[in-house]
Amino acid sequence: MFEVTLYDDLTTALVVDLFVIAVCSVLLLRYGRLAHSHPAIMYLFFHLLAVPGRLLAIMAGAETLFTKWGGIFEPVTESELVRAAFLADAVLVIMTIAWIVASQVDIKRSRRKTGEPTAGAATLSLRHIWIVVTVAFPIGVLGVALIGNVPGFEKPEMDFGEWQESSWLLITTTWTGLSLLALIYWYGFRWWLVVPIGVYLFIMALQGFHRFRAIIPLILLLQIYLDRRQKKWPPAYIVAVIVAAMLLFYPMKTIGRMAQEGATVAEISESSTEILRDVAAGQNGDQTVLDQMASSLTLIDRAGKLYYGSTYLALLTSPIPRQWWPEKPGLAEYMTDFSTPSRPMGEMGMIMTFIGELYLNFGYLGIVLISFLTAYWLATVYFRAYRSSYYSVLRFGYLLIACNLIQVYRDGLMSLFVFTVVNMMPLSIIVFLHVIRPVRPKAGMPLYGFPSYPKS
Repeated sequence: MFEVTLYDDLTTALVVDLFVIAVCSVLLLRYGRLAHSHPAIMYLFFHLLAVPGRLLAIMAGAETLFTKWGGIFEPVTESELVRAAFLADAVLVIMTIAWIVASQVDIKRSRRKTGEPTAGAATLSLRHIWIVVTVAFPIGVLGVALIGNVPGFEKPEMDFGEWQESSWLLITTTWTGLSLLALIYWYGFRWWLVVPIGVYLFIMALQGFHRFRAIIPLILLLQIYLDRRQKKWPPAYIVAVIVAAMLLFYPMKTIGRMAQEGATVAEISESSTEILRDVAAGQNGDQTVLDQMASSLTLIDRAGKLYYGSTYLALLTSPIPRQWWPEKPGLAEYMTDFSTPSRPMGEMGMIMTFIGELYLNFGYLGIVLISFLTAYWLATVYFRAYRSSYYSVLRFGYLLIACNLIQVYRDGLMSLFVFTVVNMMPLSIIVFLHVIRPVRPKAGMPLYGFPSYPKS
């Protein structure tokens, strides 16, 4: 007689997951004092897409990771998916507790203080912003012109030699957009900034790779827009834009590559529609985050090795160009250590999520402790940022972190440095300049913030 164990039951995993999501969401709404840029919002969004959405797709007939290459690779099993889903639920509970604790601690601290939010000890300096923009903007324009793919223009024939594929060259293509974001943060959505940022985002969306170059700036733009208008949640028309951006995310690479190859609008539309059909059926590769996490957990167990944080040491050498040090350790080199021929995750450039990264380094105990501490720290910074002026360095710096959290949850804690400091280098340099040369707040500077925090 066929028996189904709890550990192998996808239906049970889905029911448990939906229950956990519902309970954690209610508790966070009641006690966590959520708003658009609270770290819990992005994590709930990530969890919803990665776990229940994937379980439903598998139950509806979608193939698990590696299945379509049957006989060559080892397909991810349902028991592996259930294990990963239960672990993701446990992390959601742990982080929910941390976010609520941080909220209550902040309430106690605020009761000892009186008055309205102040500008804080360090205030943004327009001079610092323009120093960075004056240098970064033209470099970014050159980067896009020489390295990027601009519709209607042929890329100039230039040979950069061994530096052709250097990430130091590639990141310059984002500097124009990041410079515009810094100016939008200060001046607001002026037409002379909105038009060029729109052109920039259009160009980035057509690069055919690295979709974060368009998505992350869009998230930051949304956060700036809501903060300047003192809104805790996006209005309906902004939600519609968010949904459209989510749908565009899946075919964005294909759209960019086809546009570069000279495909017609009809051909691009047909291909994009087919991709969205796969998304609706749960068959798109971007929907296999849970599968990749599940596979990595199994491979880590088979390897029988913990790294105890040594994977993060690669961050120390990451600024050194590979052209100067060909054997420089890669940021994801550890994935090739536990990948196998039947599951070549490292060679295929797959992810393991921040949960898998913590498991690789510290096992289950590390997942519990570090996920709690990470969530608590993020919420603490969040509350302090929103008790400060909109023009404070703390608020500006926090939003740089907040807009990148989707990458951190997806790729691991190393992304907190890579995406915030490296990929947003002009903006992180602005923060650094204020650290070494802080500016006192000026009298009469407007203070933007949430209208009020929910009482608790």
